[in-house]
Amino acid sequence: MKNSNSKIKFKILFLLILGVFISTSGFSCKLFPKTAVPQTLTKTTELSYWGVWDEPSFVQPLINDFQALHPNVKIKYSRFRFSEYKQKLLEAWAADRGPDIYSIPASWLKEYQNFITPQPAEIKLAFEQITKTLGKEEKTTVVKSVPIFKTTDIKNKFVDQVASDVIINNKIYGLPYSLDSLALFYNRDLLDKAGIATPPVTWDDVASAASKISKIDLNNNPVEAGISLGTAENINNAGDILSLLMLQSGATMTDKNGQVVFDKSLADDKNYFPGLAALSFYTDFADPLKQVYSWNDKQPNSLDAFISGKLGMTLGYSYQLREAKGRGPKLNIGVTGAPQIKNSANDINYTNYWVETVSHKAKNSEIAWGFLNFAASENEVVKYLKVAKKPAALRSLISAQIQDPAISVFASQTLTAQNWYQGRDQLKMENAFKDLIKNFPKAPNQLKLLQSTVDKINQTL
Repeated sequence: MKNSNSKIKFKILFLLILGVFISTSGFSCKLFPKTAVPQTLTKTTELSYWGVWDEPSFVQPLINDFQALHPNVKIKYSRFRFSEYKQKLLEAWAADRGPDIYSIPASWLKEYQNFITPQPAEIKLAFEQITKTLGKEEKTTVVKSVPIFKTTDIKNKFVDQVASDVIINNKIYGLPYSLDSLALFYNRDLLDKAGIATPPVTWDDVASAASKISKIDLNNNPVEAGISLGTAENINNAGDILSLLMLQSGATMTDKNGQVVFDKSLADDKNYFPGLAALSFYTDFADPLKQVYSWNDKQPNSLDAFISGKLGMTLGYSYQLREAKGRGPKLNIGVTGAPQIKNSANDINYTNYWVETVSHKAKNSEIAWGFLNFAASENEVVKYLKVAKKPAALRSLISAQIQDPAISVFASQTLTAQNWYQGRDQLKMENAFKDLIKNFPKAPNQLKLLQSTVDKINQTL
């Protein structure tokens, strides 16, 4: 009996010692392996990332931080010229070598919907875990769910316009790092020379300032232009500026069914067509018979003219301001908010921003979306915003940016910035707006021209 008890005690003691040895040596993982980790998440994965306006130095800190947490993932960023971007994307996808992650304007999302893998409901990523046992380091791979933006987060954490753009059929199709808006750039020296002490605040101020700055030669051409307004082809953001004027004038751009209706009169004033009024105001600046005449279609590109010092004012986005300062380091450039309608109850600004999304042919869309959620999160995106000098799309970051002189004007406009759904073919919409601007001054029936433009755009919806 004693022998039997001794054997039992010996076995128990042996098992206890073995258990301690196993737990402290790391041998338990080899004897009792955990549930198999998905190979697609743990194998070495290389993702390509395409963009246009972001310099590599803007996004590389985000990539480095992500790769440090997930050593099995390598992300390579490539930058393209805007003029070639669409064609490069289509050619690459046709050859099955397109980017896994790419940037596009938010207004392109529905046009590119079939080229996007929407964000999954849950994202798991592989992490490298280092444990120390008996003075030895052991690396193990663990897969964990990571925090991601849900549709409710898009609505609550980002400014209002983002949810309208990136949520399609209750799925997330893109995430923004920033949200840009039109602002007024001005040449301080030209304003000073014209006796204009403070930059324009209203469109009436703009008209007055443009008349004072403009110098017209004997051939009726501006040799020193007040502001770049009135034409289509040689003005950056012409369609956006006209859209801004229409919205501020009270035009409804689209109805509840998504149809374009900016040709309609006001509900409470059937004789006033705000879209028509905005178009007339815009084109007056290129009409030699008008007092505000300060631009024509013989002028160079508006940003080039501004950088040359021959243009007093132009409207642009933060990335264009950065370009102007880089190309014209000696220019005395000022920036102020987009002009508003005099005595308007609320400010209305205009946004045209880009989002990051995942290709329909991504090698691993879950990892790609994991990176975008990581990069767009508050703690990471601030690194991007600081170096890129762009206004934030996250509400929580706006207040701090308003205190930053380098970005305050744009940041202060973010909450009031709007845009409108322009159809599935952005190029056709832009061309329709350009044709409208070019044909409007000489149209025998300007309202009918506006209505036919609306019909063209509605065909692309």
